[in-house]
Amino acid sequence: MHAPRHWIIAHACADDPALLAELPGLALPALRQWLQAARAAGAEHAGAQTLSPPHERALARALGWPVQDGALPWAAWRHGRADQPCAWLLPCHWQVSLDHLVLLPPQALALQDDEAEALRTAWAPLAREEGLTLEGADGPAWRWLACGAAFEGWKSASLARVAHRRLDPSWQPGADHAQGRRLRRLLEEAAMLWHVHPVNAARQARGLPVINGLWVEGAGRWHGEGPRAAEARVVLVEDLSAAALQGQVTAWREGWQRLDREVLAPALQQACADGEPRWLTLCGERGWRSWCLDPAAPAAPPRRRWWLWGRRETTPAPPQAWWVDL
Repeated sequence: MHAPRHWIIAHACADDPALLAELPGLALPALRQWLQAARAAGAEHAGAQTLSPPHERALARALGWPVQDGALPWAAWRHGRADQPCAWLLPCHWQVSLDHLVLLPPQALALQDDEAEALRTAWAPLAREEGLTLEGADGPAWRWLACGAAFEGWKSASLARVAHRRLDPSWQPGADHAQGRRLRRLLEEAAMLWHVHPVNAARQARGLPVINGLWVEGAGRWHGEGPRAAEARVVLVEDLSAAALQGQVTAWREGWQRLDREVLAPALQQACADGEPRWLTLCGERGWRSWCLDPAAPAAPPRRRWWLWGRRETTPAPPQAWWVDL
């Protein structure tokens, strides 16, 4: 694993007014120092309705991929499966109301590793009959790697777009996919199989939501563009995501302070020590903004206070309100 040179922070900003109100008052000295010393290195404002959220779009760009909305093959790339259609399958809970659905992701379900493995094992034979190989992921036990032709060209919204929210009809998985109906039927069979599974019976007895669905994420064929996952010098930081998606103000604020102390401050020290450039990309719900910190580049002259123009006193330019348009 190579030392990172580029950090992409997901949900650094949020549309939630309560979270957004926290930003001006947050004490983030390392971030402030970074933005004062760095130069702007790119931005995108694609809006809040893209299937792929800004942090995924920024990561794809950093890896040299074409940014194809809703069709970024994260599963194949992460597992090194070049030229093989793959996806992640995520067990979830659908909250059904009279006029809408809300998806609760596995991170919010207190799903134990042994529960996830039992559900995967029960459904794997049915998936195999439909040409899908189902493996336990090398990350969380609730994120399963699936491979098969059904994921060729599959297009859907990222879990970060749909978790804890009313499902927009345009974000239905595989809505324009030729094999979509067949794969959706297979996913529905998993829900029916699990309806009577001992794992769900035990969860109901403990007052926990049952697992009654699967979400497809990171699907598609990776053709080998860019570095492999183990060789990439760019890191996606998702420490703020769960708190942002659930509107947890205290957890989000504390997460930001922890990132400032444990990620951004060491990165600044490393840049000063070796003189090599570093990049930082901050993402919100609608877009991302990126900065390059290059210790070898000439320092920008300090900006004078306009009312002291012609005198000696100067002051460093304050960092821009970076969260605007994010």
